[in-house]
Formats: sequence, structure tokens, C-alpha cells
Amino acid sequence: MPGVPGASPSAPASVATSAATAGSPPAAGAVVRTVCPHDCPDQCSILATVHDGRLVKVAGDPAHPFTGGFLCAKVNRYPERVHSPERIPTPLRRAGPKGSGRWEPVSWPQALDDIAERWQAVRARWGPEAILAYAYSGNMGLVSRNLPRALFHALGTSQVHVGTVCDTTAEAAWEATHGPVSPLDPERAAGADLIVAWGADPLTSNVHLWPFIERARSRGARLVVIAPYRNRTAQRADWWIPVRVATDGALALGVANVLFREGRADVAFLEREAEGWRRWAEDVLPHYPPERVAQLTGVPAPDVQRFARLLAGARAPFIRIGAALGRTLYGGAAVRAVAVLPAVLGAWARTGSDGHPVAGAYLESSYAFALDYEALRRPDLLRRPVRRVSHTQLGRALTEWDDPPVKALLIMANNPAVTCPDAGRVRRGLEREDLFVVVHDSFMTDTAALADLVLPATTSMESEDVYRSYGHLYIQYARPVIPPVGESRSNAWVVRQLAARFGLDDEVFRRDVAGHVRALLAGQPEELVERVLSGQPVKVPPTGGPGRWRTASGRISFVPPPNFTADTDQPRNGTATRPAGDAGARAGGAGDRPGRVAGAAEAPYPLRLLTAPGAVMSHTGFEAVATLRRRAGAPVCLLHPEDARARGIADGQPVMIFNERGHVGLRARVTGDTQPGLVVVEGTRATRAYLSGGPLNVLTSDRMADVGEGATYQSTWVDVRPLP
Repeated sequence: MPGVPGASPSAPASVATSAATAGSPPAAGAVVRTVCPHDCPDQCSILATVHDGRLVKVAGDPAHPFTGGFLCAKVNRYPERVHSPERIPTPLRRAGPKGSGRWEPVSWPQALDDIAERWQAVRARWGPEAILAYAYSGNMGLVSRNLPRALFHALGTSQVHVGTVCDTTAEAAWEATHGPVSPLDPERAAGADLIVAWGADPLTSNVHLWPFIERARSRGARLVVIAPYRNRTAQRADWWIPVRVATDGALALGVANVLFREGRADVAFLEREAEGWRRWAEDVLPHYPPERVAQLTGVPAPDVQRFARLLAGARAPFIRIGAALGRTLYGGAAVRAVAVLPAVLGAWARTGSDGHPVAGAYLESSYAFALDYEALRRPDLLRRPVRRVSHTQLGRALTEWDDPPVKALLIMANNPAVTCPDAGRVRRGLEREDLFVVVHDSFMTDTAALADLVLPATTSMESEDVYRSYGHLYIQYARPVIPPVGESRSNAWVVRQLAARFGLDDEVFRRDVAGHVRALLAGQPEELVERVLSGQPVKVPPTGGPGRWRTASGRISFVPPPNFTADTDQPRNGTATRPAGDAGARAGGAGDRPGRVAGAAEAPYPLRLLTAPGAVMSHTGFEAVATLRRRAGAPVCLLHPEDARARGIADGQPVMIFNERGHVGLRARVTGDTQPGLVVVEGTRATRAYLSGGPLNVLTSDRMADVGEGATYQSTWVDVRPLP
């Protein structure tokens, strides 16, 4: 956290900024400040009302400058989630075949002793790498996510490279271009005169950015949305640019082509702040004139030119880049093509009185937090290198790894049976009778249903942790608001208990959570540490900007990094041109298979599947809230009228999306809000929500993107037919 951030707003007098511990709950009717823990860029500050040890109400904290006093539709129902009758009340041991739903309750000491005994037996016969363990983002608390790694390192288990199912490709692309920096404060959107949501849907998945966008629009700013279908933000935009999936990079290169051709590129800024740009402009951009870009992307050539001129004429453009751009076979190159546009425009040079940019691009803010994660993860406890599997290919590890095979699996705060690509293979791995599976979760998810032991987990309202956003610049600490529901326990508690059973006595396994927070903030001024521990939201400054890029050269890099997948079928400097589409593009093609143009039909699976966040049910973390299930209704897929007519499908009809990997039954919504050749499904649901088959990711493959080992959900080809 470079420097001491500015003052945070004080809490209202009636709000407790530090909740009581679980052993001493807040008084009846107390209002306590806490934090939303879910995997969302907004990370809201919450005012929680407690009565008789129960959470009875949640509201947005008006003192938080970014999340500003309102909550999303999902978190507004949080009391219903915390006190859901579907909460797991006690540790459960499987009492029948896997997936049979037969369980017997056991005590925590019995469950923990069972884990230690089984793991010791696995280590003795197969070695520690036969144990595979990970904790992910079902809880975004920094202690919950990072402390389990210390246990895995100390035991020498195999580990999962988490995050590859989400954002690692986009992050790797951003870092290759600018370094690990977050130069643009998202609050600057309020002062923009042009806002571009590129592969992002703020109204659905970043809703607290919307008031800043609306503030800018009230002063005359325009909102442009670039997306394959008319999402919620596009419905309220000044201009929706429908682009074919996986061709965003080609569009960005076409825009840059126009900027250079018309003399609108800021060459002086590029000379001063960038490397490799001249070769890129000379060798790559000539291959992307607006006419060719129109063929690749479906965006008419005049619109490519119009958009480029709109960017060039903006005083303070704000480009919100969505991580979804990285979820295709060459998604990293696509993100890079979009990410360099502010440099071409010279937008980064436009700074405020604080010296930070007021214009540019924003992917995520997480790089601004200089936190010592290694103090919790403790890689120094690892005695020798161990196997690691990309989260994207978890199913392969469970079904194919040998020497040694995976014999024990621990999953904390994640639901891979639903969220991982190639979900059918993941499920087959979890169903192995010789695989000892332990799941720590609050609810009986698809994954937990296939476990041998299920351990009840606390929600954020019952645990202590610290949270840093990836969508704004605030960090916030929270103590428990209510006592644990049933026998639920936090990740930190489980780690300490298992460490004791293995005789691990390092300090990291003995510190309390406040001690872990101090370790994360090591080197920061004590005044800052105390402000964080007070429970108030504390803002950090942006990082990076002109003269402060953190690439190897210290300059914005247009040079494709060596770890990007090469493509000999493209022009020189080929990986920079990769954003034109997915693998195998030849002779101007831009599709998944050799020779195909993006969006072109090819039997037997002519439709491209696009998965997008849902406004009410974004993921299975809220599946246990009955009100939200009713509001979301049955899962649907969006089909263009042409595609529906060709298949004899009527609006509202039950249909099956299928390919060689499986099928999913849901209802069709026939709409012109999507494009021909595209089928869109919003939200990730539990298998039980679908009419048949499922979950949705049974359709997706575990192929990885060009960089960051990222998932390629949007490079999935399917067909749709009426459900028998």
C-alpha cells in the first residue's frame, strides 16, 4: 500500500465500526459495519442489524465513498442466506455411495481426526503429492483465501493454480503490457467524457460503478458498450456495438489502424512511454483496415471509423475492460490489443492534481494494494517443488494424474463440479470411490454432494477477516457480526486444527486473525494499520502511470511476451495479431478451427455459446436463497429469431443445448438482443436448476488460453434443439 491513503469517512455515531467477537455478540438491535465477501469487484461495506444473535437486516453503508449506501439484489437478501434452512449444521460423513445423499453427523474432533488419519495413510503409501488441496473465492477474505496455502506448503501437497477459471489470462495480458499496476481510480469515471464498457456489464456485475457513470453522463459523457449481445448495460447505453465473440482484439486493432492512418495517435507519448509500438504499427496494423475488421467482427467499417474518432476526440476517455475478454483461446492477446489503446491515444498523460491519470483503461484495482501475501501463504515451508494443476484442468488431475495419482482432495470455498470447465470430467473424478474428498462449505453444493466429509463453513457474518477490492481502492476489516450458525467454523479455524494434528507449530498457525492482518500490512505505518483494524474502509492510492510502469523496461510494452502462444500462420510479430480470433486462423480467418471465419456455421455445432453473469443468480453461492431462486426463475438461453426459426423453436419452449461433451436442458428466450450464430446463457446454476443434464460447464472444454492458463469458456461450440 504505497504511501498513507487519504482520510476515510467516519462511521455514523450509531454504527459500531468493530463488531463484538463471536463469544460476545452485539446487543439487540445493534448496527454493525461489515463487508460483503463475495467474488465481485464492488466489495460493499455493509451495515448489519443484529437482534438476539440473528442477522435481521443488511443495508449499504452510506459512509463508503464507492459502494455508497446500496446493495445489489443478491446481498440484499443476506439474512435469508445466513439463516437458510439449507445451511449445513454439523460435520457430515458419507453413509452410502457417493452422491446418494446419505449422511451421518459426526463431531468436529471425529471429522478432523478422520482427515488426519486418511491423509497420513495417503502420505505413507503414495507421498504427500497424492493430496491435492485448494481454497478459492467463495470467500474473498484475505485470510480465508491465503492461510490454507501455508498448510498445503507445510505438508508438501499438490496444489491448484486458482483463478485460471476467472481472470488470470486478462491479468497476465495486462501485466505484460503495463506491469502489475492499477493507474486509474475507478471513481475517475465520474469525470470522464466518454465511457467504454468493453466486454464488461457494470449494471450486472459491477453495479456500484454505475452511479459514477451516470454522474458523468449527466455532464454530457457518452456510454459505449462493446459486447456480443445486448446486456443490461448495453440496453441503457448511448451506443451498443455488437461484436462477434473472440474478435474484440481485431476491433481494437482496427481502431488503432484508423488512429494512426488519420494522424490521431499520440506519437510523442508513445516515444516517451512505450516500447515496440513502431514495429507494431508498421507490421501489424496494416493487416486490420476497417473493411477487413468488419468481415472479422461483424462491426461495419463506418462504425469502426466512427468509434476510433469518438475515442480520439474524447478529453478523458475511461475504458472499462472486462476480464471476460480473456476467456477465449487467444484471449490474452485480445486484452492486450484493447489495453494499449490508451497509450495510442496518449490518454495516460492526462493527470489530475495528485499526479495520477484521470483517463485511460481500468481492468482491476488489486495491484494497488501492496500486501505481503507470502506472510500468510508461507512458501518457505515447502521443502521441495510440488505438482501444480491449473484450476482450468482440475478434471484431468483427478482422472489422469499418475505417479502418484490423486488420492485425497480438500476443497474450501469453491464448487468445481459446477464452475470448472469440462465439468463432466470433474464430476467423474469426484465420483471415484478411491478418492477421499473433503469439502468445507456452508451449503450442500454439487461438489459437497460428492464428498466423503462435508465440513460446515461460516459465512462472513460469523467470521473475522480483511477484504481488499479488485474494483475500487478500499481495504476493510470485519469482525464477526453474529455467533457461528450451528457448528460452522472458518477456514482459519480449520487450518489451525489440522496443523495441530500434524504437529505444525510455526507462528503462522498460531496467530489470530488480527495478527494475520498485521502481517499482511507489514511495513505500513502503524497509524494506517490501526485504521484498517478499526473496521473503517481505508483507501489506497493508484499505482503506475507515466514514468511509473512496472514492466521489465519500465515502459508500456507493445512487444508480445515470449510466454504467449505463437502462431506461424499470422503476419510477423504474430502474437500481437492473435486477437483477431481463436486458434487456427488462416488466410484472414478468425475462428476456432483452421480456415473458419468467426461466426461462420460449421456442422455439427454451428452456434457459439456465450456464458455471462446473471443479475439475480450470478453463481451458486446464492442458490440456497429461495427468494432469489424464485426471482431468477428457470434458466433460459437467448436465441436469435433466425436460429430459433431454423430449429422450430418457439419463445419459452424447453430446449436442449448440446455438443459432444453433454447437454443442458433449459427454456428458450427468442430475442433480437443477441446475434445470429450465438446462444447466450446468463448465470451459473446448480445442476438441480436445469430441466435435464447440466451443469452448464459440462459443455465447455478445458483448453487453456494463450497465457495465464486461463479457461476458454467462450470458445465453446454447441447446437440447440427442442427438448424431447
